[in-house]
Amino acid sequence: MIVRVVSAIGGGVIDCEVKPNSTIAELKREISRQKRIPASAVIVVFRGRQLDDNETFEEVGITDYEKVYLIARTEGG
Repeated sequence: MIVRVVSAIGGGVIDCEVKPNSTIAELKREISRQKRIPASAVIVVFRGRQLDDNETFEEVGITDYEKVYLIARTEGG
């Protein structure tokens, strides 16, 4: 299935192909690869809730072409 990742800042959209039993951590790695930001800096939000790395799309209720929001946490001092 396809998950639409919308950047909370700037509004850019990327489509990521995932399986229903894929974890949010796997999505973060794909976002990291496509956006060239560290996976540790990626926060994924769905329906106003920050998702945990070990949750699956199926558990959260994310279906094909559903939107999740990307917040890139800044790192450093």
